[in-house]
Amino acid sequence: MNELEKFLRADYEKWNKREYLFEMKNGKYEGITFGEFIEKVNYLASYFIANGYKDKNIGIYSPNSLAWMISDVAIMNYVGLSIGLSKDWKDDNLDYSIKKCDIECLMYSKELADQVNVVRGNFPNVRFICIEDEFDKMLEEGKEKLTGLFTLEPVDEDKPAKIVFTSGSTSFPKAVMLSIKNIYASYEALAKRIQVDENDVCYLFLPLNHTYGSIFNFLYSLVFGYSVYLTGDIKNMVQEMAMVKPTVFCAVPLVYLKFYEAANAYNVPLKALLGGRLKYLFVGGSNLPHDIRKVYMDQGMHLMNAYALSETASGFAIDYPEVDDMDSAGTVLEYVDAKVIDPDEDGIGELAIKGPNVFHGYYGDEEITRRVFNKDGYYLTGDLGKIVNNKVYVKGRKDTMIVLINGENVSSKRIADKVKEADPRIASVKVYVRDELLTCDIFVNGKENMEGDWQQVIDKVNDNLSKY
Repeated sequence: MNELEKFLRADYEKWNKREYLFEMKNGKYEGITFGEFIEKVNYLASYFIANGYKDKNIGIYSPNSLAWMISDVAIMNYVGLSIGLSKDWKDDNLDYSIKKCDIECLMYSKELADQVNVVRGNFPNVRFICIEDEFDKMLEEGKEKLTGLFTLEPVDEDKPAKIVFTSGSTSFPKAVMLSIKNIYASYEALAKRIQVDENDVCYLFLPLNHTYGSIFNFLYSLVFGYSVYLTGDIKNMVQEMAMVKPTVFCAVPLVYLKFYEAANAYNVPLKALLGGRLKYLFVGGSNLPHDIRKVYMDQGMHLMNAYALSETASGFAIDYPEVDDMDSAGTVLEYVDAKVIDPDEDGIGELAIKGPNVFHGYYGDEEITRRVFNKDGYYLTGDLGKIVNNKVYVKGRKDTMIVLINGENVSSKRIADKVKEADPRIASVKVYVRDELLTCDIFVNGKENMEGDWQQVIDKVNDNLSKY
């Protein structure tokens, strides 16, 4: 029996009637209990198996939702490979991911139907399921076919069960394969850092197709028992937090910066703005300015840096609550073997890691998988940094990646190539971050080419890039 199955069974026995997951509908939160969630997981898995999807690859293309969460656990624990796709992807990334991951069934949200309809004709053998139209009927059919709760055979914990895509470029990211053992490798290290239980509340903002939101916010709630509220509208996050009064929250630096600015603009304490009960806040992607981070901490909120990658199931380093070093990206998790490869005189080299959290490889990319592991079995992150007294200090990338304040990694070369492709007059492109915005300097061939509607070219590039 794998660890996810153990938690599902234990939670059903302990917390069957306790409210668990909440989704915003028509201006108010509606929730389901632990028992209802676990039952629906079993029903949906039963449906997929009865319809021939055992050991198949099933994609989920949707914003965060309860249906997303039920589907993810049902597929990964009982059926096959659960593959989360970004709701912000254009049809080219959607087409690529279906081909790349051999997806045989795609569950999608009605609001993304236009993107689906563009690619649907390319995949006559793929079943496309609109969640809003078919999900409830699937649960009913699965319930009828199920002989009893927990009668389905859970998957081997060492077998890949979930695929998450890297945010390593603006197009065609790599498909990271994670097992249930990878996914649940970090909860004991997290428990050393924070004290959470069934009385805590997580306000889940991060997308479920990324590892931190999916694993540390959602799947670890099955370990610790806290309830989870999904962000309904990012424009109303402050109002929703006032309703939810969360104790745990995870976001990228940009979000914390916006909250800080709002608190100053309305002259209210940050903690009060965020519901008044927040204890643990995690920030990933890049570091907040020290002065802003200190404001959070001075108001009794533990703002903790987390450094990790999709390939490490979001486990590598997380701050302890009492932060004593603002420059550190976090303390190395206790169960992993982390090191610096080929350090220079300042101790800076490539960060590498070995441990039970390290992924099974990139789906369909055996050669790339081989290249990211050294002869001793360490995963080479591509990040440059140093480790001092178990604290990680990230200094940059070996390649051309740029980390944005929203936490996304983008390839400067990929951006430059897309800009150059937009107009034959462009000779070269310089890509960088200025005032926290991704910026391009465009150099053209000859002074005569300065004239013309360049805004149209710029708009064309922006329209073809992901929203972030």
